[in-house]
Amino acid sequence: MSKEVSDNSYNKTMIILLHGEDTYRMRKKMREIMDEHKEKHKSGLNLRYLEGKNVSFEDLKNEMLAVSMFKEKKLVVVSGLFSNAKLKEDLLEKGKVFVDSDNVMLLTEGESVPAKDKLYAFLEKEGKVQDFEPLSGVKLKAWAVKEVEDRGGKIDEGALETLIEYVGGDLWRMDNEITKLANYSKSIKKKDVEEMVRPNYETNIFDTIDAIAIKDKKKAVELLKEHMEKGDSVLYLLAMIASQIRNIISVKSGSGSGMHPFVLRKASYQARNFSMEDLKRIYRRITDLDFEIKVGKIDQDIALDVLISEI
Repeated sequence: MSKEVSDNSYNKTMIILLHGEDTYRMRKKMREIMDEHKEKHKSGLNLRYLEGKNVSFEDLKNEMLAVSMFKEKKLVVVSGLFSNAKLKEDLLEKGKVFVDSDNVMLLTEGESVPAKDKLYAFLEKEGKVQDFEPLSGVKLKAWAVKEVEDRGGKIDEGALETLIEYVGGDLWRMDNEITKLANYSKSIKKKDVEEMVRPNYETNIFDTIDAIAIKDKKKAVELLKEHMEKGDSVLYLLAMIASQIRNIISVKSGSGSGMHPFVLRKASYQARNFSMEDLKRIYRRITDLDFEIKVGKIDQDIALDVLISEI
């Protein structure tokens, strides 16, 4: 069973895996570890970013075992490594060389890695693993209340219930909505939520997905710009598109039970316009762009244009 990774884990552990469907909390933990590394090592020259799908074992070995000219601990952040079958195989065979390294490997996966995966078992034994499962129930409420309080506000029980009913466990969107609500009022009431938050099943992100499905790039860009003009952040929009792509994948694979009826109908209709291969490719690209924004590799102002242009 995975345990919470403390912010200073990289001082003690050479390999860390952060994974799970709750990419909001996973990315936040990744950022905390990176920020602490930057704080301790002011040069900023010993933080490396690698995309796992494009990395060989030799690439990783060169980064992890290289001696720093500044004699500082190096933090190597690798996203999507589990999609690289050859690298996984090599790590299982030769990965122990990294266990006693002076540097740290931080792996991030935007979905849950099965505990039965052999590489997962290796990482759990030799390093630290934390699974970010979606929050629900009491945990989701507690998280939302704390986020409101961190913004200097308070939210009453009726408002909290309505917010969770409208948004669900999507923390990217929840963060976006809480920010808007807290900027509007430091004492959030139910009527504030009803007036300012769109229920999940009413959001017109579906129209954007429709435009993407028929390759109408101009329309897709226009719709995304409308969202941004209403105050929706780029990261929120990426998360919403990813969420609906996951819904379509679920429907296409025959596991769409439990969705809101409206969402299920839309996903079922949209599933006819995508192949499973296209859906997985789009989802992987969204995950990559999200990562690239977080580490400063791409400006978020152009990330959405890049996504649409590549579809």
